[in-house]
Amino acid sequence: MDAYALFLHTVRAMNKERFLKQFGKRIAEVRKERNLTQEELAELVNVHRTYIGFIEQGKRNPVIANIYKISKALNVSLKDLFSTFED
Repeated sequence: MDAYALFLHTVRAMNKERFLKQFGKRIAEVRKERNLTQEELAELVNVHRTYIGFIEQGKRNPVIANIYKISKALNVSLKDLFSTFED
């Protein structure tokens, strides 16, 4: 891999990391607004409680089906879930 390709790979990786952290922060924000614990949200979504924690920390990249389940459990639209993101 040449230097430019490595640079592009690093930039893309940083953007993905930033995106996952922003997404996790948003999930935690909405969850807390709904007065739910991570465990309660996990039960509603039918996943392990640590999975929700990892998402909120930006350490997991959830599949779209789980994002949909989370949005339904939190009673928030997908549009609203992603509305606070920066480019």
